Amino acid sequence: MPVSTDLSALPLRAFLRPALALAPEDSLTRFIHLTRALSATLPVVRNNRLCGMVSLDDVLPILNAPSPEARESALERPVSEVMRPPAAVATPQMTPEEVGRLCAEHRLSLIPLVEPDGYFLGVLLASDLLAPDEARPRPAVIGGMATPFGVYLTNGSLQAGAGNLALVATGALMAVLFTLSQKLVEGALWLAHRYAGLPYSPIYNLDYTPPAQQPWLGLLSLALMGGVFALFLLLLRATRLAGFHAAEHQTVHAIERNENLTPEIVRRMPRAHPRCGTNLVTAGVLFFGLQEALAYIPHMDMSIVPVLAGIVTLFTWRTVGTFLQERFTTKPARPREIASGIAAGEELLEKYQRSLPGRPRPLRRLWCMGLVQIVAGSTATLLVLTQLERLWNLWHS
Repeated sequence: MPVSTDLSALPLRAFLRPALALAPEDSLTRFIHLTRALSATLPVVRNNRLCGMVSLDDVLPILNAPSPEARESALERPVSEVMRPPAAVATPQMTPEEVGRLCAEHRLSLIPLVEPDGYFLGVLLASDLLAPDEARPRPAVIGGMATPFGVYLTNGSLQAGAGNLALVATGALMAVLFTLSQKLVEGALWLAHRYAGLPYSPIYNLDYTPPAQQPWLGLLSLALMGGVFALFLLLLRATRLAGFHAAEHQTVHAIERNENLTPEIVRRMPRAHPRCGTNLVTAGVLFFGLQEALAYIPHMDMSIVPVLAGIVTLFTWRTVGTFLQERFTTKPARPREIASGIAAGEELLEKYQRSLPGRPRPLRRLWCMGLVQIVAGSTATLLVLTQLERLWNLWHS
C-alpha cells in the first residue's frame, strides 16, 4: 500500500518521538554510542529544558588527534563543551508543513519540539515528514481505573471512558464494601459469642491495642483485620468492578504493545498490570502489617522492626500484588466489559492524536489520576454510613 505524504492530513502529534536526550555532563563517548543506533544529531537536556544540540560533525575533528591517548582524552570531554544552540526549534502550535519547511530551510534531519518556555517535549525526524507513518500515535504511559459504569483511561492530561462521577461512584462502592466487610466480621464474632460460647474479647473491636503482658492478643487482632481485608477482596471480586478492572488492564496492555484494539486481541492480554494501584496498596498493607506483627513478638528489638518489614515488603510486594490482581481485584472480563475498555482506549487515542503536544500540568495530572474523585466519593459515603449507624444506635438505645 503506498504511504500517504499529505502532511495536512496528520496532526503534529503523529510525528513526535520521545528522544533519548543527552545530559550536559555526558561524555562524547556516550554520544558516539547513541548515534550508532539513533540520529547523528541529538538534543542535550537539563531538567527537561533544551540546552543545545550535538552533531556528529562537532566531534569528527577528534579523528585528527595526534595519538590514541589524545583521542581517548578528547572523547571523555562532556558534550556541553561542543554543543551548539539549535539551528531551529519546532513548537506545539506548528503544523507538520511548517516543521517540514524548517527542516528543509536549515537542512536538518532532526528538530527538537519545545514549548515557548523551553520545555523539551521530544523530537521530529525529517524522514518521518518525508514518508509519514500512518500508524496512530500513542501515549507513552497510560493509567486508568475501573468504575461501576465502565473503564476510565488517562495519559495524565486527557480523560476518556467513564467520567468523573463514575470515579466518585468507585470511591463510594469501595467504602460500602469495606464497611460491609467490617460489619460482617463483627457480626460473625458476635454470633459466635452469643450462640457458640466464644468468650468475649476486646479484640473484637478490630482496633484493639493489647496490654504489654499479652502481645499475642495483638496478633489475634491483626488476624481479624486480615480477615476483614480478605473479605473485602472477595466482595470486590463479586462485583462488576473486577471485570471492568480486568478490561482496563487488558486495554492498556494492548495500547502499550501497539496492538489493534479488537475484542480478540484485548481479551488475551494479561489481567495484571505492574502499575496497578493494587500493587501500591499491597506494599502498604504488607509493610504496616508486618511492622505491627513484628512489634508484638516478645523481646523483639524495636529498632530493627521497620528494617525487617521493609526488606520483606521490598522482595514480595510485586509478587503478592500480582497474585491479588489475578485472583481477587480482577476477574475474566465479559464482552460488555471488554467493549467498555476498547471504547475508552479508542477515545483516548483519538483525543491524544488531535491534541497539541505538551506536558501535563501538576494539578491536571492529579485530577486525571482520579484519586481526588475516589477519595471524595469514599469520604462522603463513610460520613453518611457513620451518621446512619449513629442514628440506628440512638433508635435502639
